[in-house]
Amino acid sequence: MKKIVLASAIALAAAGQAYADYQFELGGVYTSGEIGGTDYDGFGVGGEFHFDKVDTSKGPLAEASFLDKSSFVDFTFLSIEPDFAGADDIETTNIGGRFVTGSNLIIEADWSTVDTGLADVDTIRVGVGTYINDTTDVVVSYSTEDDDNADVDYLDVTLHGVNALNQGASVGYDVAVGYVDTDDDSGYQISVGGTYYFNNMFGLGLSAGITDVGDVSSDAISLDASFFPSPQVELYASIFDESTEINGGGDVDSDGILIGAAVRF
Repeated sequence: MKKIVLASAIALAAAGQAYADYQFELGGVYTSGEIGGTDYDGFGVGGEFHFDKVDTSKGPLAEASFLDKSSFVDFTFLSIEPDFAGADDIETTNIGGRFVTGSNLIIEADWSTVDTGLADVDTIRVGVGTYINDTTDVVVSYSTEDDDNADVDYLDVTLHGVNALNQGASVGYDVAVGYVDTDDDSGYQISVGGTYYFNNMFGLGLSAGITDVGDVSSDAISLDASFFPSPQVELYASIFDESTEINGGGDVDSDGILIGAAVRF
């Protein structure tokens, strides 16, 4: 009898751990790298509050809020310190949210500002979309970026989905196509990405993108990993590399790493 009670208790505990719903997420990151020959270090914090409990039983934990069609508000703050004398920190603040209605309509909005110490750059983004099915959505977004030197407008379409595979594995994917309009030129940006989830706790992803606007073109690639040692704790890391070519002005290369952790309540 005691063995039966103990086995039942262990099974219930395991079930509760596997599907630990949450409503608030808080995390922090550290980043280090090089931009144009200048080293940098930085740190960031962020949080996400969901209007209702997020059901985590529908697939990979990293995709829980997407699969549960959750509505939320979030914020992030990132501070980058270039490694040379007298350099100002570059601080980025972002506040936004995503709202999903009962009819699967998606409304998104974000505001961000970048303070370089010498100038401020403000960006406002609004997006409207829908869930095509329970595991795929499409969002059309418009963004406008304003600084002291130029204005830049973006119009893009993003598709995101998660498909279940055999033996508990799944794959997530993103495709984005955008139009870019500046004061002097116009161009495009394209990005694609995929994440293979070995199970609901661990995933490896690869993403790449290109941008071409007037005399400036760039390409970027990143390798990402996400691991949940427990349903309430996420560890993640990213290695990234980007190259920007300016016709008549040379190339600017950048690379770096980012590591972070988040806790869910």
